[in-house]
Amino acid sequence: MSSGLAYSSFDKGMMCYVGCQEAFEWFNPSIYWCQKGCDYGRGRMSDPTLRVEADKMCQMMAQSSYALLETEDLENVEDMRIHATMYPSNASNVYRACAAGVRRQNY
Repeated sequence: MSSGLAYSSFDKGMMCYVGCQEAFEWFNPSIYWCQKGCDYGRGRMSDPTLRVEADKMCQMMAQSSYALLETEDLENVEDMRIHATMYPSNASNVYRACAAGVRRQNY
């Protein structure tokens, strides 16, 4: 899996990348994970099955990036809300940031 963004420029990432920058503080690394969610959701938003696939991709990426704690279950995250100072310090926060990018993708 590549660690870079698929679309490093805003002309391809479009407004989804801008939405990620607006959601988090400018120095917050959660912007990167949100933009990865934009990449996962691109082209999958019009089909409910593919939307679930993009969400599963975020879960797999979060599990491979951070070791899950005993209390973490990415299948049943109770609170999917994000805030500007939410840092990607555990798998749940990475998943929530990525899922925020999937939700921001329009098509």
